[in-house]
Amino acid sequence: MQGTIAQLLSIAAHGNEFLSGRLSDDYFPNSSTFKFCKFVKFVDLQSSGTKWHERDFAKDPNDWFKKLKKTGVVQFRVRYISTNKDETSDRMSVGFVGGGGRWLIEAVKSGKSDFWEASWEVGDRDDPEQNIWHVKYGRILRNRNQPEQALPPAFEVKEQLKDILQKISEFAHKNDCGNFGECFDRGLKALEEPTTSSDKEYKIFPEGYTGPEYHQLLNASQRAWVFGGMGSWNDMGFNDSATHKEYEELSDKLFSLINLSLIVASNPFPRP
Repeated sequence: MQGTIAQLLSIAAHGNEFLSGRLSDDYFPNSSTFKFCKFVKFVDLQSSGTKWHERDFAKDPNDWFKKLKKTGVVQFRVRYISTNKDETSDRMSVGFVGGGGRWLIEAVKSGKSDFWEASWEVGDRDDPEQNIWHVKYGRILRNRNQPEQALPPAFEVKEQLKDILQKISEFAHKNDCGNFGECFDRGLKALEEPTTSSDKEYKIFPEGYTGPEYHQLLNASQRAWVFGGMGSWNDMGFNDSATHKEYEELSDKLFSLINLSLIVASNPFPRP
């Protein structure tokens, strides 16, 4: 999974953990989702014509949680906005920073919400500790009356994800793409396994956070994530037109279902 997405999901989940009084003080910078980040700060964004102006708000995620709680925030949710374009779909643009659609953190107050969006920029490529990323989350909307997103139940999404993973795994193995087929197989296995993530994956949810089916959706999505730039599943092509059409259809459906799975997993019910 893209590190940009993993970090945002992690911040939202650990923000809920903080609001529940259970967050460990060492969350930042020790979470795997902050690896290679020089800083992760939060700013208010104000528009003046075509330009945005920044005003410092919080120095790191822990500071952000504390300040938002004081302003009346009672819950964090995750939102996804597709930015599909005719020339480049979200699936094909996801390998680029800022591509793949927009992921937002919704900070919910009494009847209103603020929305925060991340910006990732490369800093010093020669940083001795390899912390090359400069990450800022900007508050792009304030005090909006935004209805909660209607989402399907987790068990229903699990069945849909299982179905598409079975189909795309069969396609991959049949068309000499066994390395990708193994990724899809690991995703299938994660839907039935205990809820712990492996050492090779981002640890996104806190221990004991929400029900097992939400952890399974998250883990399956991580293990079956094959989308990116050169060398990824997006870079595949098939000479036979019917085979390539099937590849495109299965890939688009899997990408959409993984995004839905991540949204459902990150907005569990009942709330943590």
